[in-house]
Amino acid sequence: MSVKQMKKQLAIAALSVVMAAVALGSATYAWFVSNTKVDGTTSTVSAQANGMVLQIASGPNAIHDGSDHQTTAASTGHEISPSSTDDAHSWFVPKSWNGTDVSGYQKATISKQLEGSYTLKGDTETYYAYTMAEYTLYTINQTGEADVYLDNSSSNGPVVVTASEGASKDWFDKIKGSLRVGLLINDELKVVYAPVLPTGKGNDVSATEGWSCVNPDSLSVTMAPSYAHVCGGNMIDQNSKNWGATGSGDSYVKPTGDAQMLAHVGYSGTNFKVVIWMEGTDSDCQNMSGLDVGEGSPTFDVTVSLVGIVPDSK
Repeated sequence: MSVKQMKKQLAIAALSVVMAAVALGSATYAWFVSNTKVDGTTSTVSAQANGMVLQIASGPNAIHDGSDHQTTAASTGHEISPSSTDDAHSWFVPKSWNGTDVSGYQKATISKQLEGSYTLKGDTETYYAYTMAEYTLYTINQTGEADVYLDNSSSNGPVVVTASEGASKDWFDKIKGSLRVGLLINDELKVVYAPVLPTGKGNDVSATEGWSCVNPDSLSVTMAPSYAHVCGGNMIDQNSKNWGATGSGDSYVKPTGDAQMLAHVGYSGTNFKVVIWMEGTDSDCQNMSGLDVGEGSPTFDVTVSLVGIVPDSK
Protein backbone atom coordinates (compact mmCIF):
# COMPACT_ATOMS: atom_id res chain seq x y z
CA MET A 1 0.00 0.00 0.00
CA SER A 2 1.46 3.35 -1.05
CA VAL A 3 1.62 6.41 1.13
CA LYS A 4 -0.87 8.13 -1.16
CA GLN A 5 -3.31 5.27 -0.69
CA MET A 6 -3.10 5.77 3.05
CA LYS A 7 -4.74 9.17 2.88
CA LYS A 8 -8.12 7.76 3.77
CA GLN A 9 -10.94 9.14 5.81
CA LEU A 10 -11.52 8.08 9.40
CA ALA A 11 -15.18 8.76 9.95
CA ILE A 12 -16.60 8.47 13.44
CA ALA A 13 -19.84 8.55 11.56
CA ALA A 14 -22.35 7.06 13.94
CA LEU A 15 -21.64 8.28 17.42
CA SER A 16 -25.27 8.47 18.48
CA VAL A 17 -26.29 9.70 21.89
CA VAL A 18 -30.00 9.58 22.65
CA MET A 19 -31.03 11.93 25.44
CA ALA A 20 -34.46 12.01 27.08
CA ALA A 21 -35.25 14.96 29.35
CA VAL A 22 -37.40 13.98 32.33
CA ALA A 23 -38.68 16.25 35.11
CA LEU A 24 -38.23 14.40 38.40
CA GLY A 25 -39.33 17.07 40.85
CA SER A 26 -37.22 19.08 43.28
CA ALA A 27 -33.46 18.61 43.20
CA THR A 28 -31.64 21.47 44.89
CA TYR A 29 -28.27 20.54 43.44
CA ALA A 30 -29.50 21.07 39.87
CA TRP A 31 -28.67 24.20 37.89
CA PHE A 32 -32.20 24.89 36.76
CA VAL A 33 -33.86 27.95 38.27
CA SER A 34 -37.01 25.91 38.83
CA ASN A 35 -34.91 23.29 40.66
CA THR A 36 -36.16 20.54 38.36
CA LYS A 37 -33.82 17.77 37.39
CA VAL A 38 -33.23 17.05 33.73
CA ASP A 39 -31.75 13.69 32.76
CA GLY A 40 -30.35 12.47 29.48
CA THR A 41 -30.77 8.76 28.79
CA THR A 42 -28.16 7.40 26.39
CA SER A 43 -28.96 4.38 24.26
CA THR A 44 -26.12 3.38 21.94
CA VAL A 45 -22.79 5.15 21.42
CA SER A 46 -21.16 3.80 18.26
CA ALA A 47 -18.32 4.73 15.93
CA GLN A 48 -17.23 3.83 12.43
CA ALA A 49 -13.76 3.99 10.89
CA ASN A 50 -12.48 3.66 7.34
CA GLY A 51 -11.23 0.11 6.80
CA MET A 52 -8.43 0.83 4.32
CA VAL A 53 -5.94 2.24 6.82
CA LEU A 54 -7.50 3.24 10.12
CA GLN A 55 -9.49 0.91 12.32
CA ILE A 56 -11.51 1.42 15.48
CA ALA A 57 -12.33 -0.98 18.27
CA SER A 58 -14.54 -0.57 21.31
CA GLY A 59 -12.56 -0.68 24.53
CA PRO A 60 -8.87 -0.29 25.41
CA ASN A 61 -7.30 -2.72 22.90
CA ALA A 62 -6.71 -2.91 19.16
CA ILE A 63 -8.09 -5.96 17.35
CA HIS A 64 -5.57 -7.41 14.90
CA ASP A 65 -7.32 -10.41 13.38
CA GLY A 66 -5.94 -10.18 9.86
CA SER A 67 -8.98 -8.36 8.51
CA ASP A 68 -9.82 -4.78 7.71
CA HIS A 69 -13.38 -5.04 8.96
CA GLN A 70 -12.98 -3.39 12.39
CA THR A 71 -14.85 -0.35 11.19
CA THR A 72 -17.64 -0.07 13.75
CA ALA A 73 -17.57 0.02 17.54
CA ALA A 74 -20.41 0.61 19.98
CA SER A 75 -21.12 0.94 23.68
CA THR A 76 -24.21 1.48 25.81
CA GLY A 77 -24.70 4.74 27.67
CA HIS A 78 -26.86 5.91 30.56
CA GLU A 79 -28.63 8.95 31.99
CA ILE A 80 -26.77 12.17 32.73
CA SER A 81 -27.52 15.31 34.73
CA PRO A 82 -25.97 18.79 34.36
CA SER A 83 -22.37 19.11 35.57
CA SER A 84 -19.29 21.24 34.97
CA THR A 85 -15.61 20.56 34.26
CA ASP A 86 -12.45 22.23 32.99
CA ASP A 87 -10.48 19.06 32.23
CA ALA A 88 -12.89 16.06 32.03
CA HIS A 89 -11.33 14.70 35.23
CA SER A 90 -12.69 16.94 38.01
CA TRP A 91 -16.46 17.43 37.92
CA PHE A 92 -18.55 19.91 39.92
CA VAL A 93 -22.19 20.40 40.93
CA PRO A 94 -23.88 23.13 43.04
CA LYS A 95 -23.64 23.07 46.83
CA SER A 96 -25.32 26.32 47.91
CA TRP A 97 -27.69 28.91 46.50
CA ASN A 98 -28.33 32.65 46.84
CA GLY A 99 -31.93 32.92 45.76
CA THR A 100 -31.99 31.41 42.28
CA ASP A 101 -28.23 31.86 41.77
CA VAL A 102 -25.66 29.18 42.57
CA SER A 103 -23.26 30.59 45.19
CA GLY A 104 -21.05 27.58 45.88
CA TYR A 105 -19.99 24.31 44.32
CA GLN A 106 -18.82 20.88 45.42
CA LYS A 107 -16.69 18.31 43.69
CA ALA A 108 -18.51 15.21 42.52
CA THR A 109 -16.38 12.19 43.40
CA ILE A 110 -16.63 9.97 40.34
CA SER A 111 -16.59 6.31 41.35
CA LYS A 112 -15.97 4.86 37.87
CA GLN A 113 -14.49 6.93 35.04
CA LEU A 114 -16.41 5.32 32.20
CA GLU A 115 -19.72 5.58 34.06
CA GLY A 116 -19.39 9.10 35.45
CA SER A 117 -21.45 8.12 38.49
CA TYR A 118 -21.40 9.91 41.85
CA THR A 119 -23.46 10.39 45.00
CA LEU A 120 -24.00 13.42 47.22
CA LYS A 121 -23.72 13.55 51.00
CA GLY A 122 -27.05 12.79 52.60
CA ASP A 123 -28.52 11.57 49.31
CA THR A 124 -28.79 7.87 48.44
CA GLU A 125 -29.50 8.44 44.76
CA THR A 126 -26.78 7.86 42.15
CA TYR A 127 -26.24 10.63 39.60
CA TYR A 128 -24.21 10.70 36.38
CA ALA A 129 -22.10 13.73 35.46
CA TYR A 130 -21.51 12.57 31.89
CA THR A 131 -21.61 9.64 29.51
CA MET A 132 -18.35 8.32 28.08
CA ALA A 133 -17.41 5.90 25.32
CA GLU A 134 -13.96 4.32 25.02
CA TYR A 135 -12.33 3.32 21.74
CA THR A 136 -8.94 2.34 20.34
CA LEU A 137 -7.75 3.92 17.09
CA TYR A 138 -5.09 1.99 15.17
CA THR A 139 -3.75 1.16 11.71
CA ILE A 140 -3.79 -2.17 9.88
CA ASN A 141 -0.20 -2.02 8.67
CA GLN A 142 2.66 -2.00 11.19
CA THR A 143 4.46 0.66 9.13
CA GLY A 144 1.41 2.83 8.58
CA GLU A 145 0.72 6.00 10.56
CA ALA A 146 -1.81 8.79 10.37
CA ASP A 147 -2.56 12.12 12.03
CA VAL A 148 -6.16 12.60 13.15
CA TYR A 149 -8.24 15.77 12.83
CA LEU A 150 -11.85 16.80 13.12
CA ASP A 151 -13.49 16.36 9.71
CA ASN A 152 -14.87 19.77 8.80
CA SER A 153 -15.73 18.94 5.20
CA SER A 154 -19.48 19.09 5.72
CA SER A 155 -21.36 22.37 6.01
CA ASN A 156 -22.91 20.90 9.17
CA GLY A 157 -19.52 20.71 10.90
CA PRO A 158 -17.80 17.69 12.50
CA VAL A 159 -20.47 17.23 15.18
CA VAL A 160 -24.12 17.09 14.16
CA VAL A 161 -26.96 17.12 16.70
CA THR A 162 -30.37 15.98 15.45
CA ALA A 163 -33.63 16.04 17.38
CA SER A 164 -36.09 13.17 17.32
CA GLU A 165 -39.45 13.54 15.61
CA GLY A 166 -41.89 15.41 17.79
CA ALA A 167 -39.29 17.00 20.06
CA SER A 168 -40.15 20.52 21.18
CA LYS A 169 -38.00 23.17 19.51
CA ASP A 170 -37.65 25.04 22.81
CA TRP A 171 -36.58 21.84 24.57
CA PHE A 172 -34.12 20.92 21.83
CA ASP A 173 -32.61 24.40 21.71
CA LYS A 174 -31.98 24.27 25.49
CA ILE A 175 -30.36 20.83 25.31
CA LYS A 176 -28.29 21.63 22.22
CA GLY A 177 -27.23 24.96 23.69
CA SER A 178 -25.74 23.38 26.82
CA LEU A 179 -24.29 20.25 25.18
CA ARG A 180 -20.52 19.69 25.24
CA VAL A 181 -18.62 16.95 23.42
CA GLY A 182 -15.10 16.40 24.75
CA LEU A 183 -12.50 14.35 22.87
CA LEU A 184 -9.73 12.70 24.89
CA ILE A 185 -6.52 11.04 23.72
CA ASN A 186 -4.86 8.88 26.38
CA ASP A 187 -7.15 10.58 28.93
CA GLU A 188 -5.96 14.07 27.97
CA LEU A 189 -8.77 16.42 26.99
CA LYS A 190 -7.70 17.69 23.58
CA VAL A 191 -10.67 19.80 22.51
CA VAL A 192 -14.30 20.43 23.44
CA TYR A 193 -17.00 21.00 20.85
CA ALA A 194 -20.29 22.87 21.30
CA PRO A 195 -22.98 22.58 18.61
CA VAL A 196 -23.78 26.30 18.95
CA LEU A 197 -21.77 29.25 20.23
CA PRO A 198 -22.34 29.64 23.99
CA THR A 199 -23.84 33.05 24.74
CA GLY A 200 -25.55 34.69 27.69
CA LYS A 201 -24.86 34.35 31.40
CA GLY A 202 -25.48 31.32 33.60
CA ASN A 203 -27.50 31.34 36.83
CA ASP A 204 -24.53 31.67 39.17
CA VAL A 205 -23.28 34.57 41.25
CA SER A 206 -20.35 35.36 38.93
CA ALA A 207 -22.52 35.03 35.79
CA THR A 208 -19.68 34.24 33.38
CA GLU A 209 -20.77 35.10 29.85
CA GLY A 210 -20.28 32.73 26.93
CA TRP A 211 -18.05 29.68 27.44
CA SER A 212 -17.93 28.91 31.16
CA CYS A 213 -17.19 26.28 33.79
CA VAL A 214 -16.73 26.07 37.56
CA ASN A 215 -13.43 27.52 38.79
CA PRO A 216 -11.82 24.50 40.53
CA ASP A 217 -9.57 26.74 42.64
CA SER A 218 -12.46 28.70 44.12
CA LEU A 219 -15.62 26.56 44.22
CA SER A 220 -17.61 29.79 44.51
CA VAL A 221 -17.28 31.34 41.05
CA THR A 222 -17.24 30.34 37.41
CA MET A 223 -14.66 31.19 34.77
CA ALA A 224 -13.88 30.85 31.08
CA PRO A 225 -12.56 27.31 30.53
CA SER A 226 -8.88 26.69 29.86
CA TYR A 227 -9.49 23.77 27.49
CA ALA A 228 -9.35 24.31 23.74
CA HIS A 229 -12.87 24.79 22.45
CA VAL A 230 -14.62 25.17 19.11
CA CYS A 231 -18.24 25.38 18.00
CA GLY A 232 -20.52 24.93 15.01
CA GLY A 233 -18.57 24.90 11.76
CA ASN A 234 -15.78 27.10 13.13
CA MET A 235 -12.82 24.86 13.99
CA ILE A 236 -10.50 27.68 15.10
CA ASP A 237 -10.19 27.68 18.89
CA GLN A 238 -9.62 30.58 21.28
CA ASN A 239 -5.84 30.23 20.73
CA SER A 240 -6.15 30.52 16.92
CA LYS A 241 -5.45 26.80 16.41
CA ASN A 242 -7.39 25.08 13.64
CA TRP A 243 -8.68 21.57 14.42
CA GLY A 244 -10.55 20.88 11.19
CA ALA A 245 -9.27 19.22 8.03
CA THR A 246 -11.24 19.57 4.80
CA GLY A 247 -11.56 17.49 1.65
CA SER A 248 -13.21 14.31 0.44
CA GLY A 249 -12.38 10.73 -0.54
CA ASP A 250 -8.62 10.19 -0.62
CA SER A 251 -7.71 13.87 -0.61
CA TYR A 252 -7.74 15.89 2.61
CA VAL A 253 -5.91 19.10 3.42
CA LYS A 254 -4.38 19.79 6.81
CA PRO A 255 -5.55 23.09 8.27
CA THR A 256 -3.45 26.22 8.59
CA GLY A 257 -2.68 26.65 12.27
CA ASP A 258 -2.54 22.87 12.57
CA ALA A 259 -4.07 21.45 15.77
CA GLN A 260 -4.13 17.66 15.64
CA MET A 261 -6.42 15.47 17.67
CA LEU A 262 -3.74 12.81 17.50
CA ALA A 263 -0.33 12.59 15.82
CA HIS A 264 1.14 9.38 14.41
CA VAL A 265 -1.48 6.85 15.42
CA GLY A 266 0.01 3.44 14.63
CA TYR A 267 -0.40 -0.32 14.66
CA SER A 268 -0.40 -0.76 18.45
CA GLY A 269 -3.28 1.69 18.81
CA THR A 270 -4.11 4.78 20.85
CA ASN A 271 -6.83 5.22 23.45
CA PHE A 272 -9.62 7.55 22.37
CA LYS A 273 -12.58 8.58 24.51
CA VAL A 274 -15.65 10.68 23.81
CA VAL A 275 -17.29 12.35 26.81
CA ILE A 276 -20.66 14.08 26.53
CA TRP A 277 -22.20 16.31 29.17
CA MET A 278 -24.62 19.18 29.68
CA GLU A 279 -22.59 22.16 30.93
CA GLY A 280 -24.49 23.32 33.99
CA THR A 281 -23.02 26.85 33.98
CA ASP A 282 -24.22 27.52 30.44
CA SER A 283 -27.08 30.00 30.13
CA ASP A 284 -29.15 27.39 28.28
CA CYS A 285 -28.84 24.88 31.11
CA GLN A 286 -31.40 26.62 33.32
CA ASN A 287 -35.08 27.39 33.73
CA MET A 288 -36.70 24.76 31.54
CA SER A 289 -40.01 24.95 33.40
CA GLY A 290 -42.99 25.04 31.07
CA LEU A 291 -41.17 23.23 28.27
CA ASP A 292 -42.88 19.88 28.94
CA VAL A 293 -39.41 18.36 29.24
CA GLY A 294 -40.60 14.83 29.95
CA GLU A 295 -43.58 14.66 27.62
CA GLY A 296 -43.10 12.10 24.85
CA SER A 297 -39.49 11.38 25.89
CA PRO A 298 -37.88 13.54 23.16
CA THR A 299 -34.44 12.41 22.05
CA PHE A 300 -31.52 13.60 19.94
CA ASP A 301 -28.57 12.03 18.13
CA VAL A 302 -24.97 13.26 18.13
CA THR A 303 -22.68 12.39 15.21
CA VAL A 304 -18.92 13.06 15.40
CA SER A 305 -16.60 12.81 12.38
CA LEU A 306 -12.80 12.59 12.29
CA VAL A 307 -10.35 12.24 9.43
CA GLY A 308 -6.91 10.59 9.27
CA ILE A 309 -4.11 12.05 7.12
CA VAL A 310 -0.64 10.60 6.56
CA PRO A 311 2.04 12.64 8.41
CA ASP A 312 4.14 14.97 6.25
CA SER A 313 7.29 12.97 7.03
CA LYS A 314 5.83 9.74 5.61
